Amino acid sequence: MSARAASGDRQVLSRAALPLLERGDQLLERAFEVVGDASRTVKFLRARAHFDARPDDVYVASYPRSGTTWTQLITYMLVSGATDFHFRHLADVSPWWERSLARRNDAVAEMRAMASPRVLKSHLPYRWLPRGARYLYVWREPEDVAVSYYHLYRRFLAFDGDFETFFDRFVRGDVQYKSWFRHVAGWRAREGDPRILFIPYEEMVADPRAWVRRIADFLDIEASDERCDEVARQSDFKAMKAAEEKFDFKSELLHELDIRDGSFLRQGRVTRGDALSADQRHTLERARSRRVPLADVEWRLPSFLH
Repeated sequence: MSARAASGDRQVLSRAALPLLERGDQLLERAFEVVGDASRTVKFLRARAHFDARPDDVYVASYPRSGTTWTQLITYMLVSGATDFHFRHLADVSPWWERSLARRNDAVAEMRAMASPRVLKSHLPYRWLPRGARYLYVWREPEDVAVSYYHLYRRFLAFDGDFETFFDRFVRGDVQYKSWFRHVAGWRAREGDPRILFIPYEEMVADPRAWVRRIADFLDIEASDERCDEVARQSDFKAMKAAEEKFDFKSELLHELDIRDGSFLRQGRVTRGDALSADQRHTLERARSRRVPLADVEWRLPSFLH
């Protein structure tokens, strides 16, 4: 066989092998994902078993992009009496509970050393949080969540698709934290529980001081009108934006990501879906009108331990 013929045969074989190699690559990537999910889940469950819950713990919980960091800051300032952003990063004084347990070997010890009451952030469904604490659940209308989440995906998670593609994924729950509809339904099924304060983001934007007062009262914190005014003023969007490095995503996660230029704190506005088309608003309304059976409420741990 001539050298040219042999070379041609090798090219034919290489082309024939390409689909198998591509499929093998996909299977390996999925295997790594499954192993990573399993590792984080086991680590979280083991750390959770060693975590010493306290009755005065405060969990600021939400679906992502719903005002979590803002509510977290307000709560920490009320609980601690802080009058400025004295911390290097908010996560140093108010850690992300489940992520810390799933990622860091020293998380339990560090949280054990924190003074009471501890303010802890979470994106978990209610069922995975320790019982007996107090919980602030902040929820935001899905129109603005979808837009804000899209920009986070593009800037921090290397998403290259357009908004229409992302919006379809968001409605299906095919995003990191799964379905907004299931997450909110699971928490709101607990309405009436005296240990949970539900905070509508849009109402807090409209009257921050009133909600600072409500949070203080809910946590049995004596706060004067002047103190509520101070906390509302010092935690407003402009103040946080000016010190964004103390709240931003990449510093908190300490994770190697394909970071793009852009901000973590984007606009903090209530738009009622201005960025959505009429069809997209109609799609959201239809999705919201469907009753979510409790059996379908989101609970799968790996979805929340990125």
